[in-house]
Amino acid sequence: MTSPLESIELYPQESTRLIGIKYEDFMTLVALAEKRHLEKQAEIEKRKIRLIPSGGGLKAEITPKERVCLCLVDLRQKPTFEILGLLFDLSRIKANNTFNYWVEILR
Repeated sequence: MTSPLESIELYPQESTRLIGIKYEDFMTLVALAEKRHLEKQAEIEKRKIRLIPSGGGLKAEITPKERVCLCLVDLRQKPTFEILGLLFDLSRIKANNTFNYWVEILR
């Protein structure tokens, strides 16, 4: 099963049908969301007290572009998080957490 992001990248004219916005607007939204995400992470890092140096831990499973796409697919299509997880190769819980974090950034 191809992910919605792969479909959008292969057929940019289909982006309005899948996520509700044009491909160019999607790319602009991704750039703005990534910028806001980095600002938010910098704020969190300033307040965090570290015992272990930064750079450790698990790496992200999906890219910020896929995360924005996940949010837009959910807002447009309203699938369950189980289905959303299947579309983006994530668990139901990870899809839910990703959506809730990135929808705040998109607001």
